[in-house]
Parts: sequence; C-alpha cells; structure tokens
Amino acid sequence: MVETALPSGDPFRDPGLGSGDFEIIAESIPHLVWVASPGSSIEYFNRLASDYTGVQLGASRSWNWVSLVHPEDIDQARRTWAEAARTEVPFTLEYRIRRADGEFRWHTVRGSPVRRADGHIMKWIGTATDIEDQKRLEEDLQRAQRETAETITLLETLQSGSPVGFGFVDRDLRLTRLNETLAAASNASVEDQLGRRVPELVSEAIWAQLEPIYRRVLDAGASVINLELSGASADDPEHVHHWLVSYYPVRLDDEIIGVGIVAVDMTERKQAEAFRAAVTDNMVEGLYALDSDGRVTFANASGVEMLGWTEAELLGESVHSAVHYQRADGSPIAEEDCELLKVCSRGRPIRMTDDAFTRKNGAIVPVTYTAAPLLNGSEIDGAVVVFRDTTHERADEERVQRELDSLSWVGRIREALDEDRLVLYSQPIVPLGGREPSEELLVRMIGRGGEVILPGSFVPIAEKYGMISEIDRWVLGQAVTIAAQGRRVEANVSAQSIAPLYLLPVIERELRNTGAEASNLVFEITETALMQDVHAGEVFARGLADIGCGLSLDDFGTGFASFTYLKRLPLQSLKIDIEFVRELATNKANQHIVQSIIQLARGFGYDTIAEGVEDEETLALLRGYGVDYAQGYLLGAPAPLQIA
Repeated sequence: MVETALPSGDPFRDPGLGSGDFEIIAESIPHLVWVASPGSSIEYFNRLASDYTGVQLGASRSWNWVSLVHPEDIDQARRTWAEAARTEVPFTLEYRIRRADGEFRWHTVRGSPVRRADGHIMKWIGTATDIEDQKRLEEDLQRAQRETAETITLLETLQSGSPVGFGFVDRDLRLTRLNETLAAASNASVEDQLGRRVPELVSEAIWAQLEPIYRRVLDAGASVINLELSGASADDPEHVHHWLVSYYPVRLDDEIIGVGIVAVDMTERKQAEAFRAAVTDNMVEGLYALDSDGRVTFANASGVEMLGWTEAELLGESVHSAVHYQRADGSPIAEEDCELLKVCSRGRPIRMTDDAFTRKNGAIVPVTYTAAPLLNGSEIDGAVVVFRDTTHERADEERVQRELDSLSWVGRIREALDEDRLVLYSQPIVPLGGREPSEELLVRMIGRGGEVILPGSFVPIAEKYGMISEIDRWVLGQAVTIAAQGRRVEANVSAQSIAPLYLLPVIERELRNTGAEASNLVFEITETALMQDVHAGEVFARGLADIGCGLSLDDFGTGFASFTYLKRLPLQSLKIDIEFVRELATNKANQHIVQSIIQLARGFGYDTIAEGVEDEETLALLRGYGVDYAQGYLLGAPAPLQIA
C-alpha cells in the first residue's frame, strides 16, 4: 500500500467495481471493510471503518494509511502488502490499528484480489477484525500459567524420578514442563526441549500425526489415550524406545490452558513383539491367529499378500466367512463343516493337503495348511493356522502329468504308425450349385482295444514331437490312391510338412505311380498354420499349382491372413470356420462375417466352403448367400472311407 488521497466520489459507482448493491452488503458487514486499487490506493472504507478510525468517507485531503498502524507493526504491514501485490495472492496479518480515540487495538487484517474475466486484478478487497479481547484473554492465560508455576514446580519435583513420563504443552504448543523420563522419548535433553514448540522437536511426518491430536485436546477438550510412539533416547541414539502416550486437556477456571502428557516406556514389550514379527512376518507361509470363536486376531504379511485382505480388514472377522466358505470347485462349505472352526472349538490339530481359501476378490486359491489349537491352561483360546498357496505346485504337477501323458501318446502314435493302425474317414463336401462333389479325408487312430481315437487326442502330440509329417505322408498316399479312382478328395496338411518342401516331390511321385489326376487332389491348410511361415506357404502353394493340385485355406476368419498374401497365393477355395457357421440362423454377427467372407472370396476368384452345417435353416441361408459348397452332419457325418 502507498500514500494516496481518498477519492471524493463513491467507489462503488465505478462500473469496474460493481453496483451499489455491493456497498449495501459492505455496510452491513460487522467488520472494517476496505477496497484498494491494483496500484495499492485505498478507495473505500465502509461506514464502520470510517467511524472506527475517524477517516471519513469522501474526505478530500491526503492521508497516509500507515498512520493508522502502530509504529512497531508498520514494517511488517508494508512487507506483507508488498508481497501480496507482487504474488497476487490473498494475505492475512495481525497488527494494531489506531481507533478514532487514539487507542491502538489488535486486528486481523485480510485482503483478497478481485479479478476481471480476463484474470487481471480489478480491485483488492479486505476486512479488519478487532481481536483485542482475544489477545487480552491470551495474556490472562499466560498470567494464569505463571501463577501456577510454583505448583507445577512441585509436581515436577515429584515427577522427576518417576518411571512414568510427564509433560505439559501450552496453547502455543510450547513444551513448558517435562521430566527426565519423558525427555528420553526424544533424542534431546530436558534443557534442549523446554520452551520449544512441539513442531520444532519432531519430524514433519510425526507432526502430521500429532497435530490433529493436539487440536482435538485443545479445541474439543477430548483426551487421546494410549497412542504408541517410538524414538531414540538422548544418551543412546542407537537404542530405540517405545512409549505408550496419553494426551489430556489441562483446565484452569474451566478454560483449557494446555495439554498434559503421560508416557509409559513399552520398550521391552515392543522388543518381544518385534521378535514375534521377525518370525511371523518373514515366513514364506501365511499365518492367521484365531480366537475361540474362529475370528481372526492376527494375520502376517505373507497371509495378507496371498489372500489380498489387509490385517485390519480381517481382524474380528470369522475365518470361515472371510476365506474358508467354499471349496476349490466353488461349492459352499457349511459353517458346521468348517475344519478351522472345529480346531477352535475341539482343540485337535489338523493338516489339510488339498483345500482352498478365497481371496478378497473372490478368486479361489488352492492351499495346504496346518491348524493347531492355542491353549491357556486347559482352556482353548483359539487356533493358529499356517498355510501356503499351492497354485504353482499344482500347476507344476499338472504340467508334469501332461508331459507324462504326452510321452505316453508318443509311444501309442509310434505303435499305430508301425502297426498300420491309422484309418481314414470321409465326410462329403456338397456343391450348392452345379459343381463337382468332393469329400474331406479325416484321419483316425485305432487303439489296441479297437476303439476309434479322434485326431484331437493325438494330432497335437504328433505336432509337438515331430511325428506329424509321417502322418501327413501316410494320409497323402491314401488320398492319391482315392484320387486315382476318379474321386475328388481334400486332405489336411500341417505347417511342419510344408516348411521343408519335401512334400511336393512326394506328391508328384505318387501321382505318377498311381496315374491319378492332380486336379482331383486338394490340400487343406489352416490359416494360422500358413501364417507361421508365409514364404514356405507361398512356395508350397505355387508348387501345388504347378503340379495341378488345389489348395484350400481352412478355418478361414480365425487368423490374420493379409489381403496381400491372399492375392499372391494361388488358392482354390476358402473354408469358412465352423465357429461362424454355427448358430448362423440366430447370430447376426455371424451372418455379417459369413457374407463378408463370401464377398472377399469372390473378389479374389476363390470358391467358398462352409463347414459345420447341421440344420436346414442354416443351409438355406448359406445357399442364399451364394456359398459354393457345404459340409456338415446335415449333409453327411464322417464315416469310414470306402475304397473300391
């Protein structure tokens, strides 16, 4: 603020400041109200301010606003206003203002900027509130504290040798009394702490926890009992003490003059608890402690991590209701059948190697656990449960079992190849409009007991262990033999068989030896298998085209075949995956996909084959869409191949 002359006009008539309604409001506020320009010129006092200070509204003489400020407060007032003007942020300051009768009284002065829509400051507006009575009350309290000094000194004498820590913090949060025992709670002596404010004696993190406690005691008069605190002692910084601290209001004539502190050293107990924590919280296994009713009283870190509950969330909850209410298959466990509750009530230890707990998110976790009763003399006080998540163990067991099963299948496949126990089934591929019929050859394996084994049981194993090429060559030989009879056949070939490119010479040799027409032989390869090695697939496709055989892209729509590759490959047909044909009559999405595939195939000049046709409604839709061939149980189920 700077020395200015008060304007002779009414500042609230200025359009930049607002209407006269604001003046009515300002005149109604029971505080001294002032308005200043962005350049710090005082432009308005409400009537209460004018009457209070003796500066009359509309006076046409020059005046110095700091003349209203107590000489001892002028420098601070100037600095505060200058900083607010520079930073353009609100400010609050306490200083003494001269009343019209010449008395200086303490006021809280507040100022805030008023901005235009473009963000620029239009005015500063503020208030000054008389707090003289409050200041005098504070002085009275300080005087009361001095009057009780002798009493406190006597108490200190009694308390100095006490094993319990005592202290007193005044309303300004200054530690004015403490004994040696309480001093040991901080890394400083009694002399170093006396007269200092509590926020100066502790870290910011600790003060963030303590401040609400002091405010609760001083402002609400409520006690805070048994708060746990830790810190190094003054004489031995390496040794950490643990305290149980209580805070309570100290009153004088019904006024709260400060906070009393009582602290009990709990170091030995904490050391025992730390030892327990070192054991339990570093266990790989989860650990729950239960009371006699099966409610959780403790959970270690591993138990919390495994099941997702925090210890606070579990405390007091029934272990059955929280984690043991269902089995691994999701079926419920009745409370009377809960083995953990039985340990709490019957006192017999158990070990379960195949059970399940439920995570907080509802996921079921396979576990192995032991549960033993906690005894207090002859009484059962609860139980301790130690458990571990066996998910990975079971996954490893299942993986090993799958490997063993796979190896078993390897032997069975080898025997079937050596003993000629592979057979072919045939399923008709029916033209839907004046084309030549065809049939797909499907491999089966005959077990030692004469059972027919579907390809899903042995083909993946053959692919994994490098035996699929032998099966492909056997199927190829059978397919050429059938084609030599004038029948048009389609045979499946794996990605492993086309990559080495030795299958093309074998096809040529078989065609020469049997005299079969190459055009009667079509090979099917899945879209995903082709995309494993597009270059090898392209060479194989062109080689087939050179020989005169056809290539059909099977399960089309489930992979990610590029249009570029579709254009480059000399395909004969696209075989629409069964997943899109199934439920075609009721699934609009499938209808759109099938029609899109048909349009795509036509654009490239390929035929389309729809597999999985099982009802007349689906067949009618496919015929209407313009599909060239259909295959499925409606038109003929796979049956043993008949060779003339």
